[in-house]
Amino acid sequence: MAELDRLGEFFAVERTVEGDGWHPLADLVGGSYLHTRVVATHLALAERSPAAVPGHGRQAVEPRVAASVASLGLFARLLSPTLGAMLLDVDAPADLHWRERPTGTLPLAAGAWSRPDLDAVLGAVVTPLAARLRAEHSVSAKVLAGNAASAVFGALRMATLARPDLADRALDVGARALAHPYLDGTGEPDLPFRRRSCCLFYRIPGGGTCGDCVLA
Repeated sequence: MAELDRLGEFFAVERTVEGDGWHPLADLVGGSYLHTRVVATHLALAERSPAAVPGHGRQAVEPRVAASVASLGLFARLLSPTLGAMLLDVDAPADLHWRERPTGTLPLAAGAWSRPDLDAVLGAVVTPLAARLRAEHSVSAKVLAGNAASAVFGALRMATLARPDLADRALDVGARALAHPYLDGTGEPDLPFRRRSCCLFYRIPGGGTCGDCVLA
């Protein structure tokens, strides 16, 4: 799996679940860490905001915007190993475990390896996380689906930067991802990708727009 690691840190997965601190993926989907991640993202964004007021920085960034930004990183991290395996035509990590980290790239480890199943990751992991973010943090379903699509094509872009020879295959993988019911209508399978919604990053003071934003 060294080739998977070379695609970038979002694709890298520990080969086995060894040591303390690892949790099954079900604990990420249904546990309290999602809220912890959103809060940590909120604090980090507020500290970087030029409009942050000492002692009151969190007020400069809307909680739902922080939740949307947090989802982008989580979705990309959870989707990238499977997308990378599809690009390389190798086995993908399965029975994923994770370690807590407030922000940054979430550590992942594989309890097993099998043929990549993108539909399973989208259906059993990304979709329920999005449902929680919608219910708990008032992020719209359209924004979250667009975030998942953006995460897919962001991962594909990162992979093709590391391996330009994978560009044609990346278009095929992107088209397959957009065929999933959850991502239907989020954009066209082109590189560069342009989504049909906005992740709300522009609402952060000084945030601007992302490269694939419908507002750009």
